[in-house]
Amino acid sequence: MVIGTGDGKIAFNLSPSSLNVYYQSPLLFYLTYIAKVPDDTKVPVCYGLSGNVVHTCLEKYARKEVDADGAYRLFAELWEQRNLHVHTDLKGEPLRPTDYLMAVVKGIQIIDKHEEHVCEETIAFPLKENEVMRIGVKGIIDLQALDKGVGERVVIDYKTSNSVQQGKQFERQALFYNFLLHAQKQQIPHKTQFHYLKLGVAKEYRFTEGDIQAFHEELQAIADELLSCGMSIDNYPIGDINDLFNSKKKACLREVARRNMLASSDYLIDAQL
Repeated sequence: MVIGTGDGKIAFNLSPSSLNVYYQSPLLFYLTYIAKVPDDTKVPVCYGLSGNVVHTCLEKYARKEVDADGAYRLFAELWEQRNLHVHTDLKGEPLRPTDYLMAVVKGIQIIDKHEEHVCEETIAFPLKENEVMRIGVKGIIDLQALDKGVGERVVIDYKTSNSVQQGKQFERQALFYNFLLHAQKQQIPHKTQFHYLKLGVAKEYRFTEGDIQAFHEELQAIADELLSCGMSIDNYPIGDINDLFNSKKKACLREVARRNMLASSDYLIDAQL
């Protein structure tokens, strides 16, 4: 998220998603969160929409705003409202609603194994700033709860992807939530679980205070890099811009072309000298 401030500074947050964008492509991070250029490339939206439908149903169930049958009815209503019978996936086909309804069923089973639910809590606070930028941190935690079986405090994140992701970005996301809770509440959960609802499996992480301190230092270093790079697009390396979900790919490619042209011009000038 990028907002203007009363003092004219550019303000944005480091979040699990924006941090992963930065590691993937600093250029894309700049275009998205600092320059805030409009989307120019069509990308599949069904995955985000369907995940949001599942999250909404589970949030309302955990808050006791609906019972299980109410959650299933809400799922059907939201699926229709989001036009998920129209939007297509990477294969050009609509998603199967039964797969995601079963994800809601499994999510409800997970919620029922826990108590003292805290749903969709947003934690945000300032990190660093200079005369140009103000950088904060922000995260939204799907569920915090107490495991009835072992009495452990747990952070739960719902996933609706088709495979268990092993990349560093997912461990970073889990660590991000622990950092937020430690900074805001002086708490470290016993465990953080990513529940892959369509697969019926979970990926578990456990972190120490040392892990959280090291991650805090990592965030500070990234903030320092961003403050140093400032508002100049030239300071942001290209990275990987060929992601299927890059909705600003044309802007990225224009910048790549501009840099290539400048490099060619510099080469010709040097050759003539």
